[in-house]
Amino acid sequence: MAGEQAERRRLADEAAARLIATLDVVLGERLVPEPGVKPDRYADGVVVNGFGLLERCPRRAAHPADDFTETVATARRRVALAALRRLGDDASPAADAATAVDEVLSERTDLARNLAAWVEQLDRAGRAAVAAAAITWCSSVQRLVGSDGSIRWADPSSASHWDVPDRLVRVSASYDAVRGGVVTGERLLLVADGAGGPSDRLRAAYLALVRTLGTRHAPLRVTLAAPSRGTMERIDVDEDLLTLAVDRVVEHVVVRADRDAAAPRPGRWCAHCHLLELCDEGRSFLAAPADAAASVAAPDT
Repeated sequence: MAGEQAERRRLADEAAARLIATLDVVLGERLVPEPGVKPDRYADGVVVNGFGLLERCPRRAAHPADDFTETVATARRRVALAALRRLGDDASPAADAATAVDEVLSERTDLARNLAAWVEQLDRAGRAAVAAAAITWCSSVQRLVGSDGSIRWADPSSASHWDVPDRLVRVSASYDAVRGGVVTGERLLLVADGAGGPSDRLRAAYLALVRTLGTRHAPLRVTLAAPSRGTMERIDVDEDLLTLAVDRVVEHVVVRADRDAAAPRPGRWCAHCHLLELCDEGRSFLAAPADAAASVAAPDT
């Protein structure tokens, strides 16, 4: 056990050293905090998250949309996680997902302030829609991963993060559940209910990296659960996986640090891009015949 823990600590130390050293090389004096001034990475730096990291177009990554609004689709996971945490809490009388979701939506103390305010202003139909979506999320995930006492569901109002020393750079990621502990070895769960593909490994790698940096111990494994496909993909955390994430983080930070130099990468995502009106390449791609567009589209990775 001691040897395994030491190895996970070594992986963490090496990942941190690689990220710091590589950013020093590619950034130089950019994104360095001003001496004597409390750093504000959100206003003056780069905060990396799993959504931006998977962005296929550098221009979109460099200029992320800032018009986020809550919807049933964005709220369901966080409401569902809060409900699942109540099911494992002796202080809550909830015995099933539906009752727990109703408690969460009625009390709203388990939700982040912005989400709680959004739920509060919903009418009866809107709240029913959120409840139905959250109950479905709970039930489908429980059927796939189980509901034994060893699973600790994540707090939906917080995320793991780590600040790069002496840089205005933060990496941040959310997970859905964890088994085990830092000392014994964490097994992280991430519900990634999309079409699947190469991006799943990068998603797992990035979560593993953020958790590794934050706890100074690499987790043992990240499991990607996809209820709609009925699959659970277990990805062991090793040096190659962490290196994949470090390299992608560096690439993303460089793009964000020099926003004006970010080149477009046309693809099917152009149709819903918030930059489309300002992007000649995106409009040309969408206007081209299907066979011509396919020949210039970026690979779907």
